[in-house]
Amino acid sequence: MSPPRGVRGPARALVPAAASALLLRAALAGAAPAPVPPAAGFHVPAPARTLLKNGLTVLVQENHAIPLVQFRLMIKAGSTADPAGKEGTAAILSRLLKRGTKSRSGSQFFEEVEFVGGTIDTIAGPDASFVWGEFAARDAEVGFNLLADLVLNPAFRPEEFDKEKRLALAGIVDSLDDPERVAQRAFASWLYAGHPYGRPVEGTERSVQAIGRDDVTAFYETRYAPGNAVLAVVGDVSAAQAAQRADHYFAAWKRRAVPEVRLADPQPVHGRRILLVDKPDATQSQIRFGNIGIRRADPDYFPLTVGNTVLGGGFTSWLVNEVRVKRGLTYAISSRVEAHRTSGSFYVTTFSRNAAVLETIRVALDQVRRLRGGDLPGDDLDKARSYLAGLYPLRLESPDDLAAEILDVDLYGLDPDSINQYQKRVRAVQADAVKRAAARRVPLDDLAIVVVGPAETLKKDLETLGPVTVRPIQSALETAEPAGAPAH
Repeated sequence: MSPPRGVRGPARALVPAAASALLLRAALAGAAPAPVPPAAGFHVPAPARTLLKNGLTVLVQENHAIPLVQFRLMIKAGSTADPAGKEGTAAILSRLLKRGTKSRSGSQFFEEVEFVGGTIDTIAGPDASFVWGEFAARDAEVGFNLLADLVLNPAFRPEEFDKEKRLALAGIVDSLDDPERVAQRAFASWLYAGHPYGRPVEGTERSVQAIGRDDVTAFYETRYAPGNAVLAVVGDVSAAQAAQRADHYFAAWKRRAVPEVRLADPQPVHGRRILLVDKPDATQSQIRFGNIGIRRADPDYFPLTVGNTVLGGGFTSWLVNEVRVKRGLTYAISSRVEAHRTSGSFYVTTFSRNAAVLETIRVALDQVRRLRGGDLPGDDLDKARSYLAGLYPLRLESPDDLAAEILDVDLYGLDPDSINQYQKRVRAVQADAVKRAAARRVPLDDLAIVVVGPAETLKKDLETLGPVTVRPIQSALETAEPAGAPAH
C-alpha cells in the first residue's frame, strides 16, 4: 500500500538522522523516546504561485540557507488511472521517462545530470506520478532544462520499453519471495475489493504482461498535460526567476483537456473476513487487519492521527507495549493511517511465530477496543500530541521534503495554510475527539484480515475469528475478490 502522505521517493527519510537515532536508542533501551522539542517560531511562508499560459501551476518556495534547488513535478495521475486489466501502466511510464528523450539517449541524459552533480528520478503512486531532481543553485537552469526535456519529449524507444517491462515483471516475481510484500499487496486487494486503491502500483504479472508500448504512450498523451500538473521549486532561487525559467522551459508543453479520474468510494468490510495466504514453508506469519479509512482532507484526520500514535504509531505505543514488550509475541507491530485523495485505510501490521498468530491478533484487538472505548490516559494523549507537533518541523527541514509537503496540500485539497496550522491542530485534539474518531474509524468487529503463513497450521485457529478463505500466493495477488464475499 501506498505511503500515507503522497509519494516521496524511495530514499526519503521521515525524520532527520539525528532524531531517528535518538528514537532508536530510546526504543532499544525500552524507554519512552525523548519528546521532540517544537521548533521555535515554526512558520513556512506561502509559496509564490504562478499559473502559466498553458495551465501549468508553478509553486516557488525560497530558501537561501543552502545553495541547492529542489524540483518536484507532480502529475495528478497515478495507478488509479491505469486501464483495467493493465495495472502497472503508470509505473512503467514513470520508469520509461528516465530512458531517454527525443534528443538525448538515456545514458546521455544522465551524463549531463551527473556532470553538474545533480539528481533526477521518477516514481508513480496511487494518486499521482512524480518527477523530481536536485541541483546546485548555480546549475538551476540546467535542472529546468533537463527536467522539461524529460517530461515534454520522452522517446519511449521500443527497445527501452521491452527492457523496462522485463525488469518490472522480474521485480514482481522476486516480490513473491518476500512475505511482507506479499502480505501488503494481498491485504490491499482483499480490503479494497477491486477498487483502484487495491491495485499494486507496479501491477501484477498478468496485468504487466498485457501492457503494450501503445498503452504507455496513450497514458502519457491522455494524462501528462500542463493543466494536470504542478511544479514545486524549493531552495536558493528567487521566485520571480524560477517562474520565468519555468515559463521558458515548459512553454512548449501544449495545453489539452484531461479526462477526470472518478473514483467511487470503496465499500467497507462488514463482519470479519479472513484471507489466509498459504506459504507452507513459513516459520512465522505476516498479519494485517483493518478496514476502509478516510481521505486526507477528512475532519477526523487529526483526532485519528493522534489516536493512532497512542495505539500503534510509535515506539512506546500500546500495541508495542502489550504485544511486544509484555508478551514477546512479535518484534515489531504498528497501526497506520493511510489517507489518499478519495479514501484510505486504517490497519494494524505485524508478524509472529505461527503458534502465536491467534494470540497476537486477539491481544492487538484488545488495544483497539481500549482506544474505541475512550480509555485514554492524559499522559498518553499529551505525549502523542507533543511528539507529532514537535516532529513535524523536523520532517520539513530538507528542500525535497518541503517540496513534497507543498504538493500534498494541492493534491489532497487542503487548506492553503495547512502546513502552518498542523501543530496547532494536533495540539487542539482532545480525548473526546479521539474517542469519537476511533469509534467511527478504527475497526473492531468489521475487519478484513490477511495472514501469510502455513494454511495447514493456521486455518483452524483463524476460523475462531470468522470465515477463512485459503489461497496460494499467486492467486491471492492476482484476484481482487471482495473481502465481504462468501468464503470458500
